[in-house]
Order: sequence, then C-alpha cells, then structure tokens
Amino acid sequence: MRRQPQKLLIPILVLALLGLCQTFSIADTFDLSYSLIEGGLRLELNPANPYRGVSLSVTSDVATRYEIVQRVIKPLENRDDPSQVIRDNFVYRGLSGTNHFGTLRVPTNDTQVRSEEILYVSNPVGAQDSFTLVYGIQRIEDVLPGQYYGRISYTLTPIGSSRQPVTKILEVYVNVSREQAARPTIEISTARGGKTIQLSSRQEEFKQADVQVKINGNFRRLFTINQVITSPLESNEGNQLPYEAINFVVRDVDKGLAINQPTPLSAGVREIYSSSPSGDADSDFTVNYSLGDLSGEKAGRYRTNIQYYLEEAGVQQRIETLTLEVENEKVFDLLVTPQDQRYSIVFSGLKVNEPPKINEVVIEIKTNMGKQYQVSQNLYSELTTAEGNSIPSRYFTLRTESVSTKGTLKFPENQEVKKGESVLFVSDANGSSDKFKVVYELVSPPDILAGDYSSRISYTITEL
Repeated sequence: MRRQPQKLLIPILVLALLGLCQTFSIADTFDLSYSLIEGGLRLELNPANPYRGVSLSVTSDVATRYEIVQRVIKPLENRDDPSQVIRDNFVYRGLSGTNHFGTLRVPTNDTQVRSEEILYVSNPVGAQDSFTLVYGIQRIEDVLPGQYYGRISYTLTPIGSSRQPVTKILEVYVNVSREQAARPTIEISTARGGKTIQLSSRQEEFKQADVQVKINGNFRRLFTINQVITSPLESNEGNQLPYEAINFVVRDVDKGLAINQPTPLSAGVREIYSSSPSGDADSDFTVNYSLGDLSGEKAGRYRTNIQYYLEEAGVQQRIETLTLEVENEKVFDLLVTPQDQRYSIVFSGLKVNEPPKINEVVIEIKTNMGKQYQVSQNLYSELTTAEGNSIPSRYFTLRTESVSTKGTLKFPENQEVKKGESVLFVSDANGSSDKFKVVYELVSPPDILAGDYSSRISYTITEL
C-alpha cells in the first residue's frame, strides 16, 4: 500500500515538466534598443563633432505591427542658465537605406527636432528592423558658449495590440567652449566675402569665383568634404540651366586628394576633397567655380544652393550653405557679313548690256532672350551715282535664302526692292538664334549711264 503513491508521483512530475516547457515555448520578444555609431552611452555634440549617428533596433517575434515615436522629454538647456535653450539649431535626419522592411518617416535632410514625431512604421507583419539617425547642432558657431543637457525618448508602440509599449531614453549633451565657438573646425566662405558665389557672363572677371576652405581642427582618421547641389539652377521665369553650364575644380591641394580638373556640377552628393587615411589634411585650399558654355541658354539670373558636408566614419555633418547665383547676360545681336555692307549696298562699274550683278549679304542673329523676333531692312533711296543718276527700282530685286535657317524667310523668290522698310525674316516661336542670306540682283537698264551705283541700307532686329 505504501508503493502506490510513488507510482502517482512520476506522472505528476512529468506533467509539471511539460507545463514548464510550455511556459518557455510561449515566451516572446518585443523590445527596442539603441547604440551610438561612435560608441558611448550618451549623445555628445561639440564644435569639433557637431553631428553624430544613433542606430535604433527592434527585436520582435510576435508578428505585431508597430511604430517608433520620438519625444523631447527635456529640451537642450544651458546648465548654468536654463533660459538659454537650443531649439531651432537642434536637428536630425534619417540615413536612407539603413532600414529594410518598414517605412522610415524621417527626412533625409536636416530637420528641426520637434517635441513629438513618428520616426518609423513597420511593415504589416511587424518584422524586426533597424535604422540610423544623425543628430546635430546646425550652425553651432551661433550657439552661446556653455554646457547644454537634454533628453529624448524612443517609444516602441504596438499597433492594434494590447501589448505594453517599450521606452528607451537617450541623454544628449552639447558642450561649446568659448574657444571652440570662436573657431569652427572647418570654415567655408567665398573669396569675395558674403554667402553668395556670383558668376556672370557680363564681365570676364565674374566668369569665375573662388570659395576658400580652411581646416582648423585635427582629425585622426579619413574624412571627406562633399558638396550637394540642392536643386537645379532656376531663374525667376522658371527657366533652368543644365548642371554642365558650371564647372568646378579644387586647387592648392598637397596632402589630400581632390578633383583637380574642371568638372561639371552634378546632382546628388559629390566628394570634392578627402584627407589621407590617417586624417592628415591641407590647412586650406580653394574651390574654383566657372562658367561653361552658355551660348545656347536663355538669359536670366539663376540661383541654387550648394551645401558642404564633412563625412567621417559614415556620418555626415553640414559645414556651410552658400548660394550660387549665375547671371546669363542678355544677348540680342545682329551680325552682317561682309561688314562693309551693314550700312550700304554698292554696285560698281555698271555698263550697258552687262549680265545681272549679284550682291550677297549673310545675316546672323545671336540671342538668348527666348522671344520671337523679326529682321527688317530699310532702303533709304534708290540706287544712285554720285552725280545723281539713278536706276528705277523695277530693275533691282532681292530674295532670301536659307543657311540652315529655322525661322521663316519672307522673300523666297525675287521681288522688287522698295524704298523704306521691309521685313526679311521672322524667327521661330522660341526666338532661336538663326542665320540666313539676302541675295540682291541688279539688271542693267538699256539706257543706263555707266558708273558706281549705291544706296544707304540698314538692318534691324526687333522683338515681336
């Protein structure tokens, strides 16, 4: 009778073990963590390193859709004077491509850190993911010296589930000493002063401009300086210049590597300078910007911004933003060949019963106005000699001939040249530069008096 309880003990132990195993099998994971790209436990920013990266990771196996929300728990306040707060200058951005499944909702350009913002929304099945943010103090040279402290929270929140949110806190420290505030690590400015790179086709001296780069800090590893053209060069009228219209080259470089041949501007990020692998670099160098061929571009004043970034260990921080302004001077010229016939037309040594005399004029129009125009001639008198003899206008004709002409020729057949103004040519609707030929023909009248016959003539180009 005493052995019977022992027989019952074995099933009970087995059931207990099975229950324990079942408890472990239904355990799940739904967690959030972060790490600093350059190590450490808190985000520390200063003039030498005004930008740093933070990687956020979600570990989950519960198939629940989720979002990550960022909140500013404590703004960046000066430790000694809480009334001094870094607000507009505290920025962040997301690194495109660092997440894999969900949607990273952080802009890829510097954006002010707001009090509350949804950073990320997972895919429908709630796959675990990670992504990288870059925080920084924009224009840190404008921040009053001092030590600033703030806190940011990241909250992992399930969507459509009663599961509890997970929150992690990031401490942020900004330290700006008076010496650091007075001298940024890298300074970029125009050689002429100000924040605008000015180029103009009007004068030779303004067809190029220099930007000076000064490196004040010491680096211990490879870094690069990149430029980003924020948008196409555009005029107030909505016209755009192609990137190829502007070239740049980096000069006065001995220690680092740089673009040392004239190179057209381009969209996207462009590396213009890199240090040695150990961070050894030139203390200063020059970026020269110059005009390319603008002959086929419309007149106007075009603008865009060039942003310069320091990239180190995969993290970018903005150094400076300069405005690029390009003036393409108005061109509206009429060229006549041969030059001596620009203001007169001459038929020399006319005699009775001679074959017809031909006189040809090539007219070329160069313009970038983008407006339709016409070319007219004004014949001031009949063909006469110095003695006052004249030829009736019925013996004097003209026709216009194409020279790869795009516009409309008004005299495709010989017609009598009449005194006064006559329209010879009308451009295409785009007001393109063009070229055509005027052929003047004089038939000697049977009763002509020998001599040199001429008349004053002028050509005029007019917008329509």
